[in-house]
Amino acid sequence: MLITKYVRREKLKTYKLLFLTSHVGLGHVARDYAFKLYLERIIPNIEVDWCSAEPALSFLDKLGERVVSVCRSLTSFSTVVEDLYNGRIKGLRDLGSRLKILRDNYAVIGDLIKSGKYDLIFADEFWEIVYSAPRSIKKDIVFGSDLVYMPYRLTLKGFIIPLILSNYFKRSFIEFNRRIYLNDPGILDDYKWYWLLGGRVREWVYKHMYVAGLTTSYLPEELPDKNTARKMLGLNTSDLVIVISVGGTSTRSKALLECIDSSAKKIIGILKKSYPRKNPVIIALTGPRTRWNPRHSIIHVVKGVQPRLINYYVASDLFITRSGRTTTADLLCMNKPAVLIPIKGHVEQEEIALDMARRYGYPVIFEDECYSERTINVIQHALSIGKTPGKPPCKGVYNTGKYLASILYGSSTNSDR
Repeated sequence: MLITKYVRREKLKTYKLLFLTSHVGLGHVARDYAFKLYLERIIPNIEVDWCSAEPALSFLDKLGERVVSVCRSLTSFSTVVEDLYNGRIKGLRDLGSRLKILRDNYAVIGDLIKSGKYDLIFADEFWEIVYSAPRSIKKDIVFGSDLVYMPYRLTLKGFIIPLILSNYFKRSFIEFNRRIYLNDPGILDDYKWYWLLGGRVREWVYKHMYVAGLTTSYLPEELPDKNTARKMLGLNTSDLVIVISVGGTSTRSKALLECIDSSAKKIIGILKKSYPRKNPVIIALTGPRTRWNPRHSIIHVVKGVQPRLINYYVASDLFITRSGRTTTADLLCMNKPAVLIPIKGHVEQEEIALDMARRYGYPVIFEDECYSERTINVIQHALSIGKTPGKPPCKGVYNTGKYLASILYGSSTNSDR
């Protein structure tokens, strides 16, 4: 049983934690920061160090978090993902050569991980550990992931690559003694590991991982109200606010921005007629790795890392964004109306978007459907339906924090699921 009471004021020991957080985008570091905030609440005597690369480093620096100095020399793996989906990597051989980044990064931080100075090391999809660390190291690290399986598509590429990745995930994750599934297991449905063979993925997850559930980048009780969030961002309460966010990478980000920019004047005109008492405002968050300027001055551009991105979620009437797991969890768990535009060819994002549409009614636009009439109709529909009809339990931050705390206090065993 996991312990339920963590604050033991009679204990004098200071617990030291190391967070190894993925540097592909900002979703991982954002949710890990929420884990850290909750751990500080339930365990007053903890110290957290961070290890990651850009763009996560900029996020942590803006929050004043303590990053281990050796980790600042790591090479970002975001560049590999961006090159892959922006068409700059040709074939599996080219991709395989880029994986040298993971080996080189592990060589930089290997001594830190083996130093023994931390009571707990938590790795959130930190692929350097998965790819390069020996089993003797992995057994003492708590590994968290929202991705354990790649859905198959009825094409040669859509079958071979998911087959390779799903098999790799299954073999690699089991090498960690403690594994956390940072996702709603409902997305797994009745999938089998090898399309039609290999047992059900959902059953494997419940057997081999602690299922924390859907994890957000915020603690729900700390969300500001809408008017407060708007005041913090300099927005008026009478504004009709649409926010476009590309996330933490430059992966086909301009395609998303151009999708809305090409229809911006028509969108504003229609919204003024539909909502005559409101002032339509479109804000584009370009993130830390995208350089872009709109054709129309009616779109307000906010550049760089936004560590308090959650204020834009709360302040908006509609969010238009990619369908990364943390982003969609944040939207779903606060019942925020949104339009999802998954990265073209990104099987994981496409699957998340389809799941959000199927189970919760979120409108989805695929990049090939980004023409003016389609975009405007979907935006109008999303504004009209308002909140989603339901949501799964959003306890992932709390469950993960309690699980990590139970390990620190020695009450968690390898069989805790």
